[in-house]
Amino acid sequence: METIKITHIEYDNDPDFDELFMRINTNEPQPSYAVPVNDDTDEHYDVYLDVHPETHQVVSAFIFYARNMFDDLARAFANKDLNHPDVRFFLEKKLELYAERHAAEIVESDSTKTAAAKPAPALQTG
Repeated sequence: METIKITHIEYDNDPDFDELFMRINTNEPQPSYAVPVNDDTDEHYDVYLDVHPETHQVVSAFIFYARNMFDDLARAFANKDLNHPDVRFFLEKKLELYAERHAAEIVESDSTKTAAAKPAPALQTG
């Protein structure tokens, strides 16, 4: 799977038809063709990936009716729906980011390998 890095983002918040546009892995507009990618879901928004005709790399994306996507995400997070796939995806990406930022601390040096591990703090309930 290719790495997706959003390099430019625009949101047109028209009350009748809102649209989220993201340029991906490039700073300049690229020739492309649109591929609908969520037609087989019950999502209330439409996602199109724009693919470069020669490299077949994703160069941009559109989400039509993006307000519905934002509302779905906000509701899932507000309800702390830990089984919602987008909440889990966010948590996984956030943990990956923490692990990447703290890689040096995660890898133990030879001198600390023999030190006793610190127990994880107990969870507070209710």
